[in-house]
Amino acid sequence: MASRAGVIGGSTRIVGVIGDPIEHTRSPAMHNAAFRALGLDWVYLPFRVAPADVGTALAGARALGLRGLNVTVPHKEAVLPHLDRLSERARACRAVNTIVVHQDGTLSGDNTDVPGLERALLEAGLSRRPAELAVLLGAGGSARAAVLALGARARHVVIAARRPERARALARELRRATGAELSAIDLADLAPGRATGRDVLSRASVVVNATSLGLHGEPFVPLDVASTPTRCLFYDLVYTRARTPFLAPAARRGRPVANGLGMLLHQGAEAFTAWTGRRAPVEVMRRALARAGR
Repeated sequence: MASRAGVIGGSTRIVGVIGDPIEHTRSPAMHNAAFRALGLDWVYLPFRVAPADVGTALAGARALGLRGLNVTVPHKEAVLPHLDRLSERARACRAVNTIVVHQDGTLSGDNTDVPGLERALLEAGLSRRPAELAVLLGAGGSARAAVLALGARARHVVIAARRPERARALARELRRATGAELSAIDLADLAPGRATGRDVLSRASVVVNATSLGLHGEPFVPLDVASTPTRCLFYDLVYTRARTPFLAPAARRGRPVANGLGMLLHQGAEAFTAWTGRRAPVEVMRRALARAGR
């Protein structure tokens, strides 16, 4: 365990993650390794919570004196009515992935996916200089945090979705939350041979996949990878040991690619600091994530 000397006692502080399912999570390995490295008497536990029980679970977190929770699918939006305060980015995303339980029992929610993705993109090679254009694939729940992260790194973010009306709605909704220009197109327009896609992709510094396409190994939609600049970064929010169907064509073309492990790491580091007030030991957490994925 992560608590001192491997013993959980009355002074051990408890944090964890709620989701359904939860068996796949790598977060306990990452956080418990960080607690051990800093000698903190803390432990991180996974809690499977059914959708109907989200409110009860958060009331339990207050009553039991937990110090915080991560929130994963499908609860990131469902927790909102049960929180006392929201950060500005959580409010803009309409989703929370990190909850702090304060001493007075109040619950505050944040979305650390936003800075987590931004740092992961920089680590994967995206220039610190503002990019001209970023492309985001998808307009679902994960896309909201990605828009804010990309809007901090690019002057223009193009949202491409299978249902372009959802992409247009997302662009309208988040326009005031980011300084970037936001626009929307049909995901099919990014296929080879489409003039719109060629124009967009030829100016892209980064292409981020926030869809579930390819999650289970099924083919990804055709993308005109050849039109992207040679240093255009392809980033998949999905993290698996295998190269995803979104990343594989880009890798074959020699483009830099990265999966969502970096985002998982850096959003976790942000949550760690919010709970403990201590700087997260990022390299310790990175190694623990790598071991957990073997």
